[in-house]
Amino acid sequence: MARLPVLSLEEMPDKTRNMITGGKSQLSGLNINRMMAHAENSVRHFMRLGNSLLTQAKLDPRLRELVILRIAKLCSSKYEWHQHVIIARQVGVPEEQIASLSQDQDPSVFDPQELAILRYTEEVITKVKSSAEAFKELSEFLSHQEIVELTLTIGFYNMVAQFLENTEVEIEGM
Repeated sequence: MARLPVLSLEEMPDKTRNMITGGKSQLSGLNINRMMAHAENSVRHFMRLGNSLLTQAKLDPRLRELVILRIAKLCSSKYEWHQHVIIARQVGVPEEQIASLSQDQDPSVFDPQELAILRYTEEVITKVKSSAEAFKELSEFLSHQEIVELTLTIGFYNMVAQFLENTEVEIEGM
């Protein structure tokens, strides 16, 4: 059971309700956003940043979803994992990669670029600053823009996992 109640649409200010129910993202009406609505001055900015990372970034959506699933696993965030497995499948992440990320990683199902991104993600999550080696390896595959987007994605979805786990947002319908 969630530690705080998700807000009903009737309890939200019009601007917040309109964003949560009418957003461009398929994720706009989810419990995370209804929980986040308690912070009415922040929820709209939170959703805008999340939407920009999901829909407007140059970073390959498949790589983004591998990263988010890795974060969800590292942070034991069941809600984040559940929602992003759906998106990962939609953007073409193979089932064997999803399965690998759900367990201890089998590196044979990832190519060198994916391994570099997953290594960088894990180091940023667990150590805050990646090693020079991980950053150099990442730089062989991604442009400056993509590295910035990747790092923002890692930070954003780490924050999402922390929010979800501390408020215990429930998966819809469960």
